[in-house]
Amino acid sequence: MKLRTKSIAVTGATGQLGREICRKLGPAAVPLHRHTADFNEPRKLKTILVSLRPDVVINCAAWTAVDAAEASAKDCYAVNADAVYELATICNEIDSTLVQISTDYVYGKNQTRSVPYTETDIAGPINQYGVSKLAGEEAASQASDHLIIRTSGLYSASEHGPVRGRNFADTMLCLSKEFDELRIVSDQHCTPSFVPHVASGTIDLMQGNARGLYNVVNMGSTTWHEFTLELLQAAGIEVPVSEITTDEYPTIATRPRFCVLNTHKFTVSTGRSLPHWKTGIAEYVRLMKPHLTRMEQAA
Repeated sequence: MKLRTKSIAVTGATGQLGREICRKLGPAAVPLHRHTADFNEPRKLKTILVSLRPDVVINCAAWTAVDAAEASAKDCYAVNADAVYELATICNEIDSTLVQISTDYVYGKNQTRSVPYTETDIAGPINQYGVSKLAGEEAASQASDHLIIRTSGLYSASEHGPVRGRNFADTMLCLSKEFDELRIVSDQHCTPSFVPHVASGTIDLMQGNARGLYNVVNMGSTTWHEFTLELLQAAGIEVPVSEITTDEYPTIATRPRFCVLNTHKFTVSTGRSLPHWKTGIAEYVRLMKPHLTRMEQAA
């Protein structure tokens, strides 16, 4: 995909979304990895960006360990908020646009919510990760030219096959080979989104010079239980999947019961919607098929 810019620096370029955005941008992308753009070293980060002077900085770097953030709130905040403020300041100095990737976990406080959130709805995070990402949005908004994207439950296929803990889809595939039955939460509503679709949506917004806050997720909504059922059926894996409640699966960090995002603003801006979440699963399974075949043969 081509953008009318000279260069686009992508932080967190080894992560799922950063890697895919770099792939789609091609030569326009300047991948920045942790060892070259360490958010714990703002001075070094500034030196690199000042030397590059990119037209756009897409920040895909983040602390994403939701449970670990509860015990390491300060460290999480330093990456997800303080470093973003530094980025915004640098972008203002070098006249670059800042694109900040955020999350649906900025919601959750409204326990009775059942209607998808628009960009104008009041946020209310219920865990340290969500608090840090909301602060990161505020920090990113200090850039004179900024685009903030909220997305949800990112997952992508890997050339190395499924890895437990890399994303929810990978984890479910791995667990389906380890257990005779899976017990998955059925009362958390969201829209897990396929990384290539979100990457394309992000680039579409950039091509249209969109600014401000946008929700970018696959169409529709689901629960983790329903997502798992669809995933295993598409993969041809016959393992029973039982429904459990959030209370039956306690985690260190509280998860939102409802954080579905409304994408009408994205559709109006780009003239299209992202594919349905089930389409995302189908594409993920197609790409992972060779690995699934090998897993089946090894079982």
